[in-house]
Amino acid sequence: MNFMQITPEAVTYLKEQVEHEQAPGIRLYQAGQGCCGPSFGLGFGVGETGDQVKDFDGLALAIDGNLADVSHDITLALEETDQGPQIVLLGASNC
Repeated sequence: MNFMQITPEAVTYLKEQVEHEQAPGIRLYQAGQGCCGPSFGLGFGVGETGDQVKDFDGLALAIDGNLADVSHDITLALEETDQGPQIVLLGASNC
């Protein structure tokens, strides 16, 4: 099965955030449903029953089992903004 991708810069940033928050990892979950498909949420957490979990260079990423069919087209990337670094989901729109 294909799995979503994470840029090396995003892995480094997320690992720093996980360590700072003393969290077990990151979880991508379905935060809702819109006309163009699921809305995504990203937060600190562990995998739940039915999730797919993958290690990215020491970063544990769990993906909501409901997103398995659509998450393979997503890439998590780090974007520098005026407010500081932000994680963005590339390829997450079905519209």
